[in-house]
Amino acid sequence: MNPVPDRNQRKQEIGNALRNEPYLPHEADPEIYEAVCLRVGATTNHDIGILISVVQDAIMMARRDERPTIPLDTFRDWLMRKQME
Repeated sequence: MNPVPDRNQRKQEIGNALRNEPYLPHEADPEIYEAVCLRVGATTNHDIGILISVVQDAIMMARRDERPTIPLDTFRDWLMRKQME
């Protein structure tokens, strides 16, 4: 089995689910972040890595559009710490 299409498909699934989520808080909130991970289906370290990639893509798009990135930055930072646990 080729893992690349699976990762791409999983990234699309997680990205779509994240876009359906309500706005992230400006300050880090582990309870909200845990709930977001569960709702988008990012429960494994692999999926959290994919979610980090999705959030990083969203940060880059927001910067291009000159929109604030603080909620995404704090969520990404929390995800990166969670992935190291």
